Amino acid sequence: MGYEIELSFNLKKQTDVTNMINKAVELANNNYCDRHYQFSEMEGKVRGLKRQSLIMVFCFESEYINQMSDFLKEVLAKYKRKLYIESIYHIDCNSLIYASPYYMKIMEEHQVDNYKKKRQNLSFSDTDYYILKEVLKKIK
Repeated sequence: MGYEIELSFNLKKQTDVTNMINKAVELANNNYCDRHYQFSEMEGKVRGLKRQSLIMVFCFESEYINQMSDFLKEVLAKYKRKLYIESIYHIDCNSLIYASPYYMKIMEEHQVDNYKKKRQNLSFSDTDYYILKEVLKKIK
């Protein structure tokens, strides 16, 4: 199994959606992404949409953790204002490594509490920390 990374971008702000998707997929494939898929997410009423996003999920096998980390660094460097990291999930350990503020809003309350507790206690594995160090450095 491995890791899942959820990236999103605001469809209201992007003009060339197809190009953005193709570049992200190419970047992932260059870094040994195992599989990827996408879906859209909308929040609000039909005439007053608060959020209209495209979510892209990239899956990496555990053996390609260095390449996955490179993928995250490249995404953050090239698309910092366009693509947002919503979550990073370790499938094998059934563990949420990173959650964006928006992602925490849509999680159940007990999941948010568990995630915050884990972050406060810094109870991450060495591998999780390796992934997080670049992400948290660039997000702040």
